[in-house]
Amino acid sequence: MSVVKVTTTLPISWKEFEVGEWAHNFLSEKKVACIQIDRIRSIYQWNQTINSEEEWRLSFTTDSALMPNLIQNIESLHPYDTPQITWNSIDSNEKYSAWVKESVR
Repeated sequence: MSVVKVTTTLPISWKEFEVGEWAHNFLSEKKVACIQIDRIRSIYQWNQTINSEEEWRLSFTTDSALMPNLIQNIESLHPYDTPQITWNSIDSNEKYSAWVKESVR
């Protein structure tokens, strides 16, 4: 059994409750079963300059059938011009996979 983990980042200038409200929409629309949110440090090159700053990382757990729609929704609502959106299929036990599928129906 497997689930899909979709990850993106949001600006650290957003307050924690704003990140939570943004993420909550995906839960209320049953696009994801759960979301983990944490603070990270990102070091990246943008416009030929190396940057280092804190960001919020969000990791969404969903069913593979919903992944394309979830990615489109993240892109349309994202504040960055070029958002990081990555995903992986993750092996999981049968009960967890069943819970994810049930949660997103």
